[in-house]
Amino acid sequence: MKKYIILFLMTVSIYSCNDAIDIVQDGELNNDALYTSVENMQLVLNDVYGQMSTTNELLLSSILTDEVGLGEAGFPGDTHSFQIFSTNGSANAIWFQKYQAINRANRLIEGAALYTPNDAEVDEYNNILAQARAIRAFCHFQLLTYFSTDLSDDDALGVMLVDYVPSIEEDLPRSTNGEVFALIESDLLFAENNLTTATSGGTSWYYFNTNVIDAMRARMYLYRENYTLAELYADNVINNSGIVLASSMFTLPANFPTSTDEMSHVGAAGATSLDAAPPTGTIQFALYQMDRWTATSTSPMYKKMWVDADQGEAIFSLGRPNSSTNFGSAYNTNNSSATGAPLWDMGRNLFDLYTEPLGNGAQDFRRWAFVDRSATISTDPLNATRGSENIIIDKYPGKDGAHSANDIKVFRMSEMYFIKAEARVEANDFDSAESLIQDVRQARNYISGTTVPAPNYNDGTEAYADILMERYKELCFEGHRYIDLKRIGAKAGVSGTNRFIADSQNASAENPLNISIGDYRFTLPIPQAELNVNSLPQNPGATY
Repeated sequence: MKKYIILFLMTVSIYSCNDAIDIVQDGELNNDALYTSVENMQLVLNDVYGQMSTTNELLLSSILTDEVGLGEAGFPGDTHSFQIFSTNGSANAIWFQKYQAINRANRLIEGAALYTPNDAEVDEYNNILAQARAIRAFCHFQLLTYFSTDLSDDDALGVMLVDYVPSIEEDLPRSTNGEVFALIESDLLFAENNLTTATSGGTSWYYFNTNVIDAMRARMYLYRENYTLAELYADNVINNSGIVLASSMFTLPANFPTSTDEMSHVGAAGATSLDAAPPTGTIQFALYQMDRWTATSTSPMYKKMWVDADQGEAIFSLGRPNSSTNFGSAYNTNNSSATGAPLWDMGRNLFDLYTEPLGNGAQDFRRWAFVDRSATISTDPLNATRGSENIIIDKYPGKDGAHSANDIKVFRMSEMYFIKAEARVEANDFDSAESLIQDVRQARNYISGTTVPAPNYNDGTEAYADILMERYKELCFEGHRYIDLKRIGAKAGVSGTNRFIADSQNASAENPLNISIGDYRFTLPIPQAELNVNSLPQNPGATY
């Protein structure tokens, strides 16, 4: 990307000092000084991982679709009102953050060529390069996902393909999807053949390994509508990774509510105090126990995963220690409770899905895993205000009892089941698709001795509608909803987003209340800041 004004000013100010700027200063850390060992390469790789993030995508997907309503302390902003211009902050953030990570990966890949490892270092050397190329592949894939109009069309315009460190004066064109996917597949093949990172134990899910490569390929081929390969790689993860669906089963404390008890805990003693124990024998005390059990062996693995006390079914997570910025603060200013100044509440239509029994006496634990116990649920949602109903999002509550940070889950086992289910629907194998969705729902049931019934699909539209709904419930606030509506909404007979009317009215965003899945805003515009320095074709419908 060119920055002519900056370059001009620099040229004027140092015109008479050309000789000086060519001098290598003592202690200068240039590439020749940096890339002198695999240990130094690892340090650079750590920085490349530090550049990885999906939080911009997660928040965009929540606010632009139907996952959230305006919280008591929040403000609507343009995105919730469907104002997606080329100057949109989310589009800018996704674009530039991904290209920054790609640039760092490319600098490592090019710098590594300056060092020749000895025989004992070759595997570690190649493993570092494999991780860098996997990160580069992931970032290019994320860019295609949000900025290409149709991932299933290899001839459609994609994004800038950057497989080297360009000079500051270079203009980079938009390559086609097929050209960018060719680079991605090349990077993933190199990674597959050279990765030696662990696939289990320790902190294996924080690094690219062969499980992560298979999961990424499964998602990539699903989005490209290559269902044969999508199923192949999803099967690899399901059958060979050693990771299983996280269980939600645990021994219920006294008074633990089911969905039929929904209103009975509202306003109960202790509801607004995060750390003070409510009176024993109350429903709030039962919920308090569930919160505190997350670090014990008797806790449900599913809840422990969301406070980062256990890997659970995470295949790949971006590690965020307590010293990191807490992504949960994107939804709740201070903490995920009623006293934490909620910016965004869970959308009422999404919440209502969790209150529906799973069948045969089974109940959905996601109601209690994703909504804080201090939430207030209105008995008259159509007339609820921002103050009278607060459905506090608790998917990112912090870890170790502190509201400081949560790992960002990028790939999970549930998604692999959904990918395989879609592939089975495309093969008209509805029985297998039903069984896969039943497996996920059973893993979310917390009532001992009950079995969730299998769904019954009569045709592809019914199957896709159920899969889309289950993805909505399971993968909310993880960045999937925006893409899912775009790619399979029509197959599911869904016309657009599904906001509850009050969620938009309270945010002055009711015109329109929802947008069609065919709307141009389901592809992000190329940021104007990029167009100002690089002449690229803009996406259809995008305006300044």
